[in-house]
Amino acid sequence: MSEEPFVILVVDDDTSFCAIMKEFLKGDGFEVYLAYDVPHALRILKIFTPDLILADIMMPDIDGLWLIRNLRSKPIWADIPTIVVSARTMPEERTEAKEAGADAFVSKPFSFGDLRTMIRSFLPYGVG
Repeated sequence: MSEEPFVILVVDDDTSFCAIMKEFLKGDGFEVYLAYDVPHALRILKIFTPDLILADIMMPDIDGLWLIRNLRSKPIWADIPTIVVSARTMPEERTEAKEAGADAFVSKPFSFGDLRTMIRSFLPYGVG
């Protein structure tokens, strides 16, 4: 009897980054959905609730911090672990992400091993 894979939603306007992340995460056994902007992410979230979200900050029109604040304000989405993955690395940006409700912050570029460890820390024991 096989268990359903954990589902991760990647929200980033960089399509190349999304493609790389999808391959990396699928290789680790996750089911992966991609959203290239916040409205697209919200449409996906109306269909299902992922186990974890990776979100960029800088995106056109609506940024990733708005998405996180919105998630935290809705009981159905409030507890989804959310990791900011961003090229913005100033301490105040990390603070702003934390204040928005992000569970963690990973700076681009990053180590896939470090990201893997962080993702697994937010999912039930025994993943992967």
